[in-house]
Amino acid sequence: MTFSGRFLLNMIHFAARQGASAADLLAVAGHTQEDLIEEKLRVEASVYNAVLEAALSQVPDPFMGLHAGEYFNLGAAGIIAQITQTSTTMLEALQYCCEFSMLGCRAIPLRLEKTGDAYALRMKSDPVWQAQSPEAALHTLEGHLAFSLREYQQLVLGPQPPLRVHLTRPRPEPVTEFERVFKAPLYFGQEEGALFFSARQLEAPVLTSDYQLLRILVRHAEEQLAAVQQQTGTVYQVREAILQLMDFGLPSIDQVAANLHQSVRSLQRRLKAEGHTYQDLTEDIRKSLALSYLQQPDLSLTDIAALLGYADSSTFSRSFKRWYGAPPREWRSA
Repeated sequence: MTFSGRFLLNMIHFAARQGASAADLLAVAGHTQEDLIEEKLRVEASVYNAVLEAALSQVPDPFMGLHAGEYFNLGAAGIIAQITQTSTTMLEALQYCCEFSMLGCRAIPLRLEKTGDAYALRMKSDPVWQAQSPEAALHTLEGHLAFSLREYQQLVLGPQPPLRVHLTRPRPEPVTEFERVFKAPLYFGQEEGALFFSARQLEAPVLTSDYQLLRILVRHAEEQLAAVQQQTGTVYQVREAILQLMDFGLPSIDQVAANLHQSVRSLQRRLKAEGHTYQDLTEDIRKSLALSYLQQPDLSLTDIAALLGYADSSTFSRSFKRWYGAPPREWRSA
C-alpha cells in the first residue's frame, strides 16, 4: 500500500498552515520537499500514517482531513486533475477519476455507480490500512470527499451541492462544519464515504474541455498506471483480489487464481518467488481485519468470527490470542 509523494507533501503543507512544524513532518517522512515533489515517488503506508498522526498531534483540529480537502486546489491531484479539466462532461471526468485513482491514493479506490436516477461516487478505505491507522484513514477519506466536491464545483463553475453525502465517522456534535462544507443532507456512520449526484448534474459540461489534450493526458496516465501495476507485484494483486472476493470468510486460492486468470500452481510459484505463501497473506489480512472489526461495538465476537471465516467464536479467540497475546474480549475492553 503506497501513496503519492506529492499527495503527502500537500498534507504536510496544509498541516503547517494549521500550526504544525513542516520540518518535523518532513523528518518523520524521511524525505525532503524536493524528493516528495517528484512525480514518480511513492511512500509506504506506514510512512504516510506516521506523518498524518504526527500532524494530528500538533494541529488542534478534529476535522483536519475535511479542511485539507476543502483547501487543496486541483493541482494537488496532478495528472488526474488535468484529465478532469479537459474532459467533456462531469460524468466523463468522474469516470476517469475512478479509472486512475490508483495513481494518487491506492488505499481509497473510487467507484462511480448509477443508483436509480442518481450517481454515487463511492470511496471505501482499504480495511487493512484502516486497521493500521484508523485516524489516518478517517481524515484521508473525509479529505477525499471534500476535495472531490470542490473539484466538481470548480469544473462546472458553480456552487452546486450534491444530493446527499455519506460519512463513516459517528455523528459528531456539532455537525456545523460538515454542513458548511457539503451543504447537503448528511448520513453518518456509513460503511463507506459517498457523494450522490443527479444525472442532470453529471451531464453538465466541463467548461475547460479540450479533446486533443485529453487524449494525450489519458495516454500518459495509462502508461503511469501500467508502471505502477507492474511494480506492485503478485503479493499486492493477490491481496487486492482477496479483499474484493471476501464475503463471509476469505476466498480460496482457487477463487483468487481464477480471478487473476492464472492457474493455482502458477500463482503459488509467483508468491513463493516474492517470499510469501497464500496462507501467510490470508493470515495477515485476518489479523488486520480482526482489529478493525473489534473497534466496531455493534459486531459481536460471533459476527466477527463469521466475517473472518471461522467456524465459531472460540476458534477465532484462540487465533487472536496467538496473534496479540490476549483474548479479543479483553483487547476490546482495554
